[in-house]
Amino acid sequence: MKPIENTLKGMGGQFDLLNTLYGGSSMTRMETEQEEDRLLIKLSAPGVGPDAFNVLIDGKKLVLYTLLQQKNPTEGQSLAVPMFLRVIDIPDFVDAEHIEAVQEQGQVLINLPFKDGQHFQSRVEIKNLF
Repeated sequence: MKPIENTLKGMGGQFDLLNTLYGGSSMTRMETEQEEDRLLIKLSAPGVGPDAFNVLIDGKKLVLYTLLQQKNPTEGQSLAVPMFLRVIDIPDFVDAEHIEAVQEQGQVLINLPFKDGQHFQSRVEIKNLF
């Protein structure tokens, strides 16, 4: 590769990274749904591959984050820029040992199954004291 081509290729990667850092990429979208036997979290970000998403269980916390990897092929270095971070408390009624994450149609789906297939939910009446 000619030196000028190498320089232009490296600058292109830097411009792409700077564009992303300064608002050039879409925000990560997070949706949460409650189903009969589980909670479902959907993560997506246009222009970001599902392999950039990370799911970590840390005790009673679910840590969701996205890293944008920028690699410099000439120097063999890489830079990881965090684009999204969310820390969620895992509810007691969720079976943390069976939490799963799958890629589907450009998004990441995180399944949080309920313990014993049951989830207790009831409405608490608010009393008026006056």
